[in-house]
Amino acid sequence: MADKITSTLPLSRVKTIMKSSPDVSSISQEALFTTGKATELFIQALAKFSLEQSSDSSSLEYKDLAEIVNTESTLQFLQDIIPRKIKVRDYYKICEKREQSEK
Repeated sequence: MADKITSTLPLSRVKTIMKSSPDVSSISQEALFTTGKATELFIQALAKFSLEQSSDSSSLEYKDLAEIVNTESTLQFLQDIIPRKIKVRDYYKICEKREQSEK
């Protein structure tokens, strides 16, 4: 049955990412396939949830994903990967405030 089920994600890329961890020495084909499929299902669920929460239910934008990641406590582990976008001038203002508070 596993032969008939395919993964949308390139398993060679998934394997490369998995092997980038110093704790991983070898990866079985079953573990590789399972991890790839689980990742695919997670991405689908994240996109579906973001689309449901979006103001425009016909398309999904980066800002929708960033908003979900930054508001849902179960997805906060993705905050560094999918941060809210801010303008450069807003970033500079934040830096200035931080410098002033440190003085």
